[in-house]
Order: sequence, then structure tokens, then C-alpha cells
Amino acid sequence: MTYILLITFFVLLVLDVPVVFCMLVSSLAALLYADVNPLMMALELSRNMNSLYPMVAVPFFILAGDLMNKGGLSQKVINLCQAMMGQMPGGLAMVTTNASMFFGAISGSSSATCAAIGGVMIPAMEKEGYERSFATALAACSGTTGALIPPSMVLLFYAAITGMSVEKIFMAGVIPGLLIGTGLIAVSFLYARKRNLKLKQTGEFLGHLFSSLKESVWAVILVCIIFFGILGIPGVTKGIFTATEASAVAVVYALFIGFFVYRQLKVRDLPKIFVGAAKTTASLTFLISASGLFGWVLSVAFLPEAITSGLLNGSKDLVAPFQHLLTDVQAFEVKKYAVLIALNIALLIIGMFLDAGPAIIILAPIVFPIGQQLGMDNYHFGVMVVTNLVIGLVTPPVGTTLFVASGVGNVKMASLIPYILKFLWVMILVQVLIIFVPVLTTWLPSFIK
Repeated sequence: MTYILLITFFVLLVLDVPVVFCMLVSSLAALLYADVNPLMMALELSRNMNSLYPMVAVPFFILAGDLMNKGGLSQKVINLCQAMMGQMPGGLAMVTTNASMFFGAISGSSSATCAAIGGVMIPAMEKEGYERSFATALAACSGTTGALIPPSMVLLFYAAITGMSVEKIFMAGVIPGLLIGTGLIAVSFLYARKRNLKLKQTGEFLGHLFSSLKESVWAVILVCIIFFGILGIPGVTKGIFTATEASAVAVVYALFIGFFVYRQLKVRDLPKIFVGAAKTTASLTFLISASGLFGWVLSVAFLPEAITSGLLNGSKDLVAPFQHLLTDVQAFEVKKYAVLIALNIALLIIGMFLDAGPAIIILAPIVFPIGQQLGMDNYHFGVMVVTNLVIGLVTPPVGTTLFVASGVGNVKMASLIPYILKFLWVMILVQVLIIFVPVLTTWLPSFIK
């Protein structure tokens, strides 16, 4: 059964069949081989997967992002970041990264963030003297922060599949997302200083900053509502709603701002926005249903247990020659980090071929037991897995955000690779910090009771 499942899946994947159909067809083939009624099993598992309460947040966050984008949020955020950067070297590059982090805190999607911010900033950066390839690569890597800073669709998928708290895993992704953004800003600063590139501004600095802040204050309030509404004010108040409820609040707020404050949203725009959000939600729902069936077949075949025991036994064999030199605690730590290094290398390779969303849906049931066997905090382990796969969003051959940026910037993929590699070092460094410094992912969730 396992062989039928995996062979069918990888053959279809090599034939460039969409991942969702690879999972669906391979699962049905394995069920037929095992003489299990595939139709009834598929319907039951699909129903169970889509009845998960946290998944209700998906269509609302997608709709909120579309409403705010159409309502002029992207440009307001860019104007604010541009005013804040002033005349610093690499000002426009910093604007791109900061605006991506800000917009990612609303859209929850790396591809949407890259398209919204990159479409405006790539031409602007080229006009100010940046190489178009550099600007496009930066937009792609900056867009990945949208997959970590809440509300993150990928973190939401992981939490829903593993039964973890969505609110806590959202908070666990904040610091890693900010660290990646800070690293990208540092690389951009060095690039711009070497080429003597500055952000050219007109008018008085404080006046420009004040007017930009005044225009974008409603967007800032939305981010605060989502963040503090879930987390609360540490030491003062608890959160007042769940992540799912926050998604509905974001939609109502986005409608109000778009119609009555920015006034860029029109009634005639709503059908197109709603249909677009519905199509995106439908495709995600189909993907989640297919992955639920795929994951169930994997579990029936005991593949997660086999992989977990294989990694743990391999780490024991690695430590065995040095066992007499180590205490029991030291031996366990060495085995633990040997497993984590092997797992991260495997995830990095998988991320090069699968988008983060489908990958996390497929892999979450498999890797989750590994973290528990190693005695790791669930939220630390979850963010480590997700961040690793997020790196795959900007690595060829199937880097989704990289392809979006290439299309938005109208730049060939080959010309992006040298600059992508510069930014990848930063992302890999953050990944190493996440592995060895758990407090980066456990501190904020500790405030949620």
C-alpha cells in the first residue's frame, strides 16, 4: 500500500501534474489496492478536515487582504515606510522589506505580499538606480515574511492539522519573521552603501512623515487589532478574540475603511473581490481535502512512525562510538540535534520542489511526532518546520514566490539567482537561530493562557 501511494505520487509529480491531483490520485490508487472503498473514505475524511474550526479563518483573511489591497492599503503602507526611511542608504530597499512585513501582517500570504508590494516598488527602485534583478529578488525574499508574521496561512494549516493553538503558533512566528526582515534590510543597506544609493525625497522630512502617518494610521490600527486582539497586552489584559474571530473582525474593518475612510472601495468592486476570494478559498479547500486523505493513508501505512524511528535509530548509531565519553543528558542532546539537522536538510530539499502550503499539509502529520519524541516545545518545532519550508518559496525549481516576483518584475529567473543567494544566507542563519535558540519562538506564546 505504501509503495503504491509513494510511487504513484512521485510519478505524477515528475509528470508535472498539480500537487493536489498527485495526492488525490495516489491516495485513491493505494485505497483500491488495499480493497478499501475509496469514495466513502474520501468523503468522510474530506468532511472532517473541512469542519475544523480554525479553517474558517482562511476565507476571511483572504477576503480581508483583497479588500485592503483594493482599498488602497498597499500604497498607504509604502508611503509611510518611505517617509520613515528618510535619506538612509538603501532607503527604497528598506521600504520594500518593511512594507512587505507590514502588508504580510494583513494578507497572511507571501505571494500576495510579493505581488502587492513588488508591483509598486520594483519599478521605483529601478528608477532610483537599483538593478532590476536585485529589486525583484528583494521583493521575493521580503514577501516570505508574509508566511510567518500573523496571520499566516501556512502556520494556520500546521496548527489545524496538528491540533495546536492557532493563536499561540501565530505569536511564535512573529520574532522569526521580524529577524528575516531585519536581515534582508541589513543586506540591502550594504548593497546600497556600496553603490551610494539613497532615497530621494522632496519636502520637509517631519512634515512628510506626519502626513504619511496620518493617511496610514487606519492600516496601522488594523495590524494592532489583529495582533493585540489575539495576544492581549502582556501583563495587563488577555486577548479578546481567537484567530478565527480576528479574521472576521478584519473583514468588517476592511470594508469600513475601504468605503468610508480611504473611499477607494466601490460597491461595484465587491462582486469581483468576493468571487476572487471564493475561488482562492475553493482551491485551498480542495487542497486540504486531498491532503487529509493523503495523510490518512500515510498514517494507516505507519509511515510517520517508520520515519521517526528511522531518524532516532540513525542518531543512536551516530552517537554510539562516543557514548562512553558523554553523560546521558549530553548523549540525548547530541542525538536530538543530529536528528534536527538531518530533518532540516530534508525539509530544505523538499521545499525546493513543493510549495510551502501543500508541503506543510502533507508533512505535518509525519514530522509532528518527531518533535514530540525529541521532547521539543510544539510551537518551537512547528515554526522551525514552517520557516524551513518558507525558504523553499524563493529557491528554484519550484519557488512560488520567486516565480511571482519574476513575473511582477518581468525578469528572467537566471538573473535573480545571484541576488537570491545573498538573501538566502540571511534566511538560513535565522533558521539556525530558531533551531538552537528556542526562546525566539516560545516567548510570545507564553503570554497566551
